[in-house]
Amino acid sequence: MSKLERLTGRTVIVTGGAQGIGRAMALGLVSEGAKVAIVDIAEDAARSLVESIGAEHGAGRALAIRADICQPDECARVVAQAVERFGQVDGLVNNAGRGMTAIRSDYLDRPVPFWEVDADRWQALMDLNVRAPFFLAKLIAPRLVAQKWGRIINITTSLDTMYRAAYTPYGPSKAWLEAATVGWARDLEGTGVTCNALIPGGAVNTAFFDKSAPLQRDSLIQPEAMVAPACWILSDEAGGISGHRFVARLWDRNLADADAAKAAGSPAAWQMLGSQSLWPGAKPVQ
Repeated sequence: MSKLERLTGRTVIVTGGAQGIGRAMALGLVSEGAKVAIVDIAEDAARSLVESIGAEHGAGRALAIRADICQPDECARVVAQAVERFGQVDGLVNNAGRGMTAIRSDYLDRPVPFWEVDADRWQALMDLNVRAPFFLAKLIAPRLVAQKWGRIINITTSLDTMYRAAYTPYGPSKAWLEAATVGWARDLEGTGVTCNALIPGGAVNTAFFDKSAPLQRDSLIQPEAMVAPACWILSDEAGGISGHRFVARLWDRNLADADAAKAAGSPAAWQMLGSQSLWPGAKPVQ
């Protein structure tokens, strides 16, 4: 099966799918045959993207869902609407998130030590970056396990960003999601469902940075870099891979996907450190 067909018959939910990285991935998934539920609080942008997809690929390939996925009932509605429209759900890309601009718009010029972080802004960021992916994965996992096939992708960040100075709570929120990726992968072992992390590998040209930020936009990673690894992870070809992280910046499109994955991938969430605290009878991680 060609790359343009390998996701045919699959339905994927992409959160934050109307803008930036999410938009690029949604377009990429559709181009490889998938149907996509584009979930975003920006309803107009989501509907516009669905119209564009319909014009290029035909009607019925994408669905726009406006939802506040920080709320469990809204997450349930997202899954229900996707299933109602497409008949099934095969994958989830937990992409929606807030960055440090949600804490202070000019944080690059005026770094925010953790004790200056506003409590309400902290909560809002953690709700979207931590609560939302958990609730969606919790709702979707039983469906995927029942059909013995499924893919969950969590969009995290570079390891050094997780503990960078003046990056609370964004960095720690992504550390949580990456740790969750491995825990979920182990819960899903043997079910036919995988869970992996995907990261850009550096600053990306998206709205995570304020328009006035002192950055050369053309020197940043472009959102389209995420498309090739995302499509591979969501395909049958990646069925044996779970609990890994893949760095889009390192993905060499001149290589076969399996080789590109080896070069760009590694165990997620510091598994290479081995076990340092064991439950009685547990085996150390190799």
